[in-house]
Formats: sequence, structure tokens, C-alpha cells
Amino acid sequence: MRLEAGKFYGSTVKAISASGFRFTEKFYEPRIHIPRHSHELAHFCFVLEGSYDESIGQRMDQRAPSAIIFYPPDVTHAETHRTAGRHFLIEIDAWRIDSLRESKAMLDSPVAMSEGNDRWIAARLYREFIEPDEFSVLALEGLALEMLVRAARNGRATERRAPRWLALAKEFLREEFSAPPSLSILADAVGVHPVHLARVFRQFEGCTIGEYIRRLRIEHACRLMTATDDSLVEIALTAGFADQTHFSRCFKRTTGMTPGQYRVLMGKR
Repeated sequence: MRLEAGKFYGSTVKAISASGFRFTEKFYEPRIHIPRHSHELAHFCFVLEGSYDESIGQRMDQRAPSAIIFYPPDVTHAETHRTAGRHFLIEIDAWRIDSLRESKAMLDSPVAMSEGNDRWIAARLYREFIEPDEFSVLALEGLALEMLVRAARNGRATERRAPRWLALAKEFLREEFSAPPSLSILADAVGVHPVHLARVFRQFEGCTIGEYIRRLRIEHACRLMTATDDSLVEIALTAGFADQTHFSRCFKRTTGMTPGQYRVLMGKR
């Protein structure tokens, strides 16, 4: 099934349009299955609440709160929701993507956006959406364009051929981010020299290994802040930070807001 512009599964909480973009908040009942379908227009999905499994082609991914996914037009996918959920959807008219010209080619594949700055922009978009003023239409347009540019840059990064061992190194770090191995141990685990590991990692990921680990910790903290009622102290320690002060400092530097502000924005008081 191909859904025409403006159509999504789920119950609409709120929707507004602004300069070639449509912004919609949707609610999903728990334990529902959304059949395979595609969309006429490209869109972003920012998961505000709830967890679900999504299949795109032969690939299966687990989506959790704070996930951000870009979908080009006509990408077929299906969802199975384990819990009740809320999604903030940003639909993009074709002329908006066409206006990016050289970036357009980088927006032909789905992109999972995981950097702290991506979440910061998405959170600001949602805040403008739920608390509008006379400047919000302009703010929504500017922030949505910034999200498109970031998706294009992520798409460009996936076109380069990274060595196979880099994926192993990233998986190792994802599993051990709260107590990561030293550079030498990680290099031994994937079979390369530490200097080569550090150089290639930065080339393909655009950051150092230390910055990548910090990002993984922030992502884990974001999931806990939206999916649990754990205190910020507990979340900080679980994510691998020395204490709440260290956590708050890193979180604000990465996202532009404090953990408390992020939690309130995502509906947790």
C-alpha cells in the first residue's frame, strides 16, 4: 500500500504545515501491527515514546524512544508495536528535496540518525511544534531544512567504503560503552594497529573514539530518560558517567539542553 501525502497510520494528536513541510504527532496503540506500506513523500520519524520492531526490505531494526529515521519516498516498511507509542513525523514536499540539488542524491536511502546534534534539532522542532508562537513557522522551516542537510551528510558517509573491521569495532563499543576497552585492546580485538584504528575511525565516523563513546552514552541516557522513571543519578551511573554533574555537563554540550529539560520536553516530569 502506498500512502498519499499527509497520510500515516495511527491516531493524529496534532498537525500543522509550514513552507513545504507537514508536522504531525501520531499516537499508536500497543500490540498493533502496521502492514507493509510506503509513502508518496519523504519524511522523518522522531520516536517520542514507545518501542517497536521495523522491517525495511530484509533488514529488521528495533526502534526506541529518541530514535530518528529518514525515509525517502516509496521505501517499503512494516512495524510491530510492542507498547503504546508517539511519533513526531516531518513530511517533506518533493520541491524541498529538489532544492538541495547536489545533496538530493544522498537522500535516496533510509538513514538512521544517531548523533547528539540530530536529537537536539529534533527536540527543538518538537518544542516549536507543541509550544508555537508568532515565529514558530519560520523556526520549523529552518530546523527542518537543517535536519535534511544532516540526513544528506549521513547518506554521503554511507557511500564510502569502510573496512569490515570498523563495523566490528563499533559493535564492540556499543556493547561496552559504559566501561569501554583501551585503544590497544580494541585494536587487538579487530586486528589492526592502534594508530591505524584511530585514524580510520575518525575518517569514517567524523569523530574520535572517545567522542563516539560519549555519544553512545548520551543515546543510552536519552532512552532511559524517556522509557523509565529512573533518577538522573541512576541514569548517569548506568550510562557510564562518573556522576550526575559529569553527565549533565556532557549532555548539555552534546544536545544544547540539560537532562532535566530534555526529560520534560519528552513528556517526563
